[in-house]
Amino acid sequence: MSLALNDLLICCRQLEHDRATERRKEVEKFKRLIRDPETVQHLDRHSDSKQSKYLNWDAVFRFLQKYVQKETECLRTAKPSVSASTQATRQKKMQEISSLVKYFIKCANKRAPRLKCQELLNYIMDTVKDSFNGAVYGADCSNILLKDVLSVRKYWCEISQQQWLELFSVYFSLYLKPAQDINRVLVARIIHAVTKGCCSQTDGLNSKFLDFFSKAIQHARKEKSSAGLNHILAAFITFLKTLAVNFRIRVCQLGDEILPTLLYIWTQHRLNDSLKEVIIELFQLQIYVHHPKGAKTQEKGAYESSKWKSILYNLYDLLINEISHIGSRGKYSSGSRNVAVKENLIELMADICHQIFNEDTRSLEISQSYPTTQREFNDYSAPCKKKKIELGWEVIKDHLQKSQSDFDLVPWLQITTQLISKYPSSFPNCELSPLLMILYQLLPQHRHGERTPYVLRCLTEVALCQGQKSNLEGSQKSDLLKFWIKIWSLTFRGISSEQIQAENFGLLGAIIQGSLIEVDREFWKLFTGSACRPSCPAVCCLTLAMTISVVPETVKTGVEQSTCEVNRSCSSKELMMKWLLLSQLEDDFEDRTELPPVLHGFV
Repeated sequence: MSLALNDLLICCRQLEHDRATERRKEVEKFKRLIRDPETVQHLDRHSDSKQSKYLNWDAVFRFLQKYVQKETECLRTAKPSVSASTQATRQKKMQEISSLVKYFIKCANKRAPRLKCQELLNYIMDTVKDSFNGAVYGADCSNILLKDVLSVRKYWCEISQQQWLELFSVYFSLYLKPAQDINRVLVARIIHAVTKGCCSQTDGLNSKFLDFFSKAIQHARKEKSSAGLNHILAAFITFLKTLAVNFRIRVCQLGDEILPTLLYIWTQHRLNDSLKEVIIELFQLQIYVHHPKGAKTQEKGAYESSKWKSILYNLYDLLINEISHIGSRGKYSSGSRNVAVKENLIELMADICHQIFNEDTRSLEISQSYPTTQREFNDYSAPCKKKKIELGWEVIKDHLQKSQSDFDLVPWLQITTQLISKYPSSFPNCELSPLLMILYQLLPQHRHGERTPYVLRCLTEVALCQGQKSNLEGSQKSDLLKFWIKIWSLTFRGISSEQIQAENFGLLGAIIQGSLIEVDREFWKLFTGSACRPSCPAVCCLTLAMTISVVPETVKTGVEQSTCEVNRSCSSKELMMKWLLLSQLEDDFEDRTELPPVLHGFV
């Protein structure tokens, strides 16, 4: 054994001394030795070789644990009634012990995880489960578990299924404890990490553990405290995704039980944005599980229940209020705010509208799916409050027409775009003309305002949707054609605006794809002159047009004499080639081994 390791071994044995003063002397020496380069090198090599006859990091850790046990026993047997100064001294001693353990683990695993996972886990679990040790060192041990064990992928492979389940059970019991000194956010983060590890490394959590999540959510409702709830719900989502593969009905039933409580928490508590985000994700997951691929009936694969229907109506009402609240915050805030609402909220709203909109129901009286008073919570026979809500495309059209501010209008343009894009077959034929008229009226307004890109995107989805409909009547097609001609003209004139060029070309492409109007010569001129420069949206639009429409032989550009031979006119394809090749493109065509896709149409 080297001299460096011999010094460390002597120091470790001194840490086991019966006299506290002797142990105290060795602590600083111990900290110096475990960071000494030569000592570290020997310990690393012996730990990697897995030869237990040499002193390695695990052996040193066992000595350290014995030191902690001796010091803790002194604290446990000390007189409880002491002066404030003595109590402060004890508190400082506890902190020093915890700091020493954390420092040792940091030194041992700094270069690679060399401490055995089982050694660490046994120490942490023995500490946390002991009532005295848990109160003294529990928070620090939990930090070690989160940062030094659960964040190390190598350790995940070494934790057995039984240990994962024990970790889950112990920490969920801690989370549900009424004690005030528990750091619930830390405990919740551990539960989230343990759930991810358990679901990826084992057969998954048993369905009986679902009760823990249900209790945690009810606990947040009663305590009016959402500390750590976002991590609990994130863990819940991870669990449900694993469980839904084989137990879809159970996941649906669980959603019917828990989601009313989350609706209550959202409406009655002041939630931060991170918690709202994870609640939205949970609602979205439940919609996917209840309605795979957007199924609306049981025959198509949907899970139906009166409770779930009530949840959908209440969630729809909640999201309308939330969107209105977001708009109000934007209008009256002093700084600049984005007029758009986050996509996850828009997607959730669109999925709900798809489920509850039908042509027969314009309004509905609903009962709240969650109790709002203690009497209602304790007595489920007590009547819940009733409320009338408006449904159907009339709601969307009203918001698009009445909204004056971009903060109010843009979210509903986003919802409309998402709803038509995701569920084009569910968009009623009778709503095409009214919606198109509203969007056309919005298009000239505030041409350079923030709403314009959203109006153009919405029109793009309407164009693609109409192109898929084969059952439109002749008179309706005629009315729609009038609108599309006007929209085409306005969009065409907006091509010069670089800020919305992508949206303009996207809309032109969608109109061409749906064969909603005939492409005129003015369109082809865009790609032969200086009206616009080649860009990805422009080239994509041109490619689409060339695959669907016939390119005219010639187009009059007024510059033919200067670009072509005097005795002949350039063909339109030649002019388009010049437009593409003579402009500054990002790609260097000379370096290409084959032609870009758009140029195949010219060959």
